[in-house]
Amino acid sequence: MIFHPQTVTKTEGQFMFSDCVHAISHPCLNRGIIKEFWQNFTHQTSTLHITSETEQYMFSIGNVQVIDPAEDDYSIHVSPCGVCVSAKSEGDLIRGFLTLLDRFLATDQGDKTVITIEACQIRDRVVLRNRMIHFCVFPETELWELHRFVRFCSALKFTHIVLEFWGMLRYDCLKELSWPHSFTKEQVRPIIREANDLGVEIIPMFNHWGHAAASRVTHGKHVVLDQNPTLQTYFSEDGWCWDIRKPKVRALLRQIRAELTELCGKGSYFHVGCDEAFNYDFSKENMDLICDFLNEISVEMNAENRRIIAWGDMFLYRHEHYRPDNIYTCNAPSPEAERYLLSRLDKNVVIADWQYDAKHTPVETASTFLQAGFDCMLCPWDRGFAELDACITTAKQQKLMGILHTTWHTLSAGVPYVLLAATKSLEEDCPLIKTHARTYAATLMRKVMPAHGDYEKSGWSKYEVSYKW
Repeated sequence: MIFHPQTVTKTEGQFMFSDCVHAISHPCLNRGIIKEFWQNFTHQTSTLHITSETEQYMFSIGNVQVIDPAEDDYSIHVSPCGVCVSAKSEGDLIRGFLTLLDRFLATDQGDKTVITIEACQIRDRVVLRNRMIHFCVFPETELWELHRFVRFCSALKFTHIVLEFWGMLRYDCLKELSWPHSFTKEQVRPIIREANDLGVEIIPMFNHWGHAAASRVTHGKHVVLDQNPTLQTYFSEDGWCWDIRKPKVRALLRQIRAELTELCGKGSYFHVGCDEAFNYDFSKENMDLICDFLNEISVEMNAENRRIIAWGDMFLYRHEHYRPDNIYTCNAPSPEAERYLLSRLDKNVVIADWQYDAKHTPVETASTFLQAGFDCMLCPWDRGFAELDACITTAKQQKLMGILHTTWHTLSAGVPYVLLAATKSLEEDCPLIKTHARTYAATLMRKVMPAHGDYEKSGWSKYEVSYKW
């Protein structure tokens, strides 16, 4: 089992599922992807039919007592006579249902495989309400990989997925914003709808300061200028940052935001990026420029009931009082610049503080943002267990807004860290999960999107040997 809810009380016996299960449920579970998950998690041995819908946030099979979740998010009651999940909201019910699927066991009954679940009572309440993950859709990403990743993270009970298309989404406002082999909105919409059906909000993202090339600086590609050099005046001289002084740039970015929010549907956030703005001159005029620019976007998004999220590195200075064995990424040139930027920036902006080399709790940069009046999330990556633990433990202890796990270009090796980030943000350490994260991740991936014999689509890497020596 991947999930270890707060309270699990085992009772006598077990419940055995038939090959055709009939249930009563809230409409949120009467969806195609839910039924597909049921079939996959039962190893193709059982199908789910919702025979009756109820306005209550519940899912019930057979004859079993409904347990009020009370102060918890959801409760599960399993007896030899039936199964019931009861919750406080639609999202909680979906997450309770996923916990139920996670406890299914494949057993032998003669020459037939059947699915059972141990009798128990479960109560669960999460500490970190916002469990977000950031996924880059690179030019090398295939559509089925995006689809599988969204399913995988939904099954891990992440609440939000930030989608960043690195030149891989076709916009109406400027064709050069995407590479020729990019995805259309109509290709992406079904994946977003499926995520919503699994209780996950998709957060649109577009870089509004640095990373205007829609690439990592490693290989020097530029989605716009490599296709149309005449558009140079939209960018800084080196092409890395948007020239936000110009009305035409702000108008283009406004159109991009409108297209992305329409694509991703209703939501509470928009991620504007803003990390690694190399060569930016931190004069008072330029610091006012970036703050005024972001504040205007914040007001615009607030009118749509969204808050903007920004990476925190450009607003941080590495203070001498920070512990020396935690290496922090801070790109503001002075403590005075940090103070000025944080005093001018709209306090409704959510700061996503990525500190990938901090190995010890607490991660002190989060306190800098908290003391300045901002909501803050810490952002682990797949650098190692210590770094992951430091971020998530700090988020819990300091009651931060949540976590935003990042994957970047290392996902083919980092999928087990995605699983660890999900489980640790939901519960305390589970040594078994940490020790066997790779096998648990592989098992879950087979369930959320079976490979059906396709070698390249099995596991989380296209090939068994990834490197040439």
